[in-house]
Amino acid sequence: MRCIPSYREVMVALLMTCAGACAELAQGAMPGLLAGGEWIVERVAGATAGGDRRARISFAADGQVTGSGGCNRLMGRAEIGSETITFGALATTRMACPPEVMQQERKLLDALSATRSYRIADVTLTLHDASGAELVRLTRQT
Repeated sequence: MRCIPSYREVMVALLMTCAGACAELAQGAMPGLLAGGEWIVERVAGATAGGDRRARISFAADGQVTGSGGCNRLMGRAEIGSETITFGALATTRMACPPEVMQQERKLLDALSATRSYRIADVTLTLHDASGAELVRLTRQT
């Protein structure tokens, strides 16, 4: 007796394989848009970010996050979906800088902690809280 799969069994197996591959591709596509190059912080909590030391963030394809809050280096991980993002606990170095730089850095770290979603339009990345309010606006620098 020969065990040859039916046409229907072959088609079901093929469709399931394709669906799995498409899901993997969709999950990896958006995080890939964040990766590569640095994102320079332009606005935090509605205020223009600036100063001599610009805050910046880089994302790796595996969710690793590195950068600078303007004074201290930061590192950690983010869980990134097609439109969602949550930052895990971010570690920072502990250098002291002028009060205004430290205040801006604290606002950035608080905003990242509250971030739940993101949008990318051209070279601009915006991070949003659970209600959809903009927390941080960044520009890609390659």
